[in-house]
Amino acid sequence: MRDFRDAKAMARTLREALAAKGVNISNSEALELAAKMLGERDWNTLSAAIDAARRREEIWTRLEDVHAKNQAVMGSIVGRVRGGFTVDLGGPSAFLPGTQVDVRPVRHFGALMGGEHAFAILKIDRPSGAIVVSRRAVLERSA
Repeated sequence: MRDFRDAKAMARTLREALAAKGVNISNSEALELAAKMLGERDWNTLSAAIDAARRREEIWTRLEDVHAKNQAVMGSIVGRVRGGFTVDLGGPSAFLPGTQVDVRPVRHFGALMGGEHAFAILKIDRPSGAIVVSRRAVLERSA
């Protein structure tokens, strides 16, 4: 299913099919039935899920485009994990290896946490959801 319009078309077809058999239902009832057939609790939940999927798709497409053009993407370091850091890229999280934080070893990471930084995308794999970024690569380019 591509977006909510497909679900609406499904509800309209369901409504027409039931009307042909003599069962009349309202548009909202058809939407609720379509949502249940697609495994969601109600139409509002289905609509929100479709919208969230569309937004995720747009973000991943933008990140893949940035990676293909070898450009920098803005993000913030939000947490420390084994071997590096977690970076929020405005949707998906990325891994920042400890060796890619700066051109020189950094002892105190507190100043870097939470602030906006430019990152180069080293690796992106949509099926596994893995993104590896480097702040060091951006700093080396600008020097």
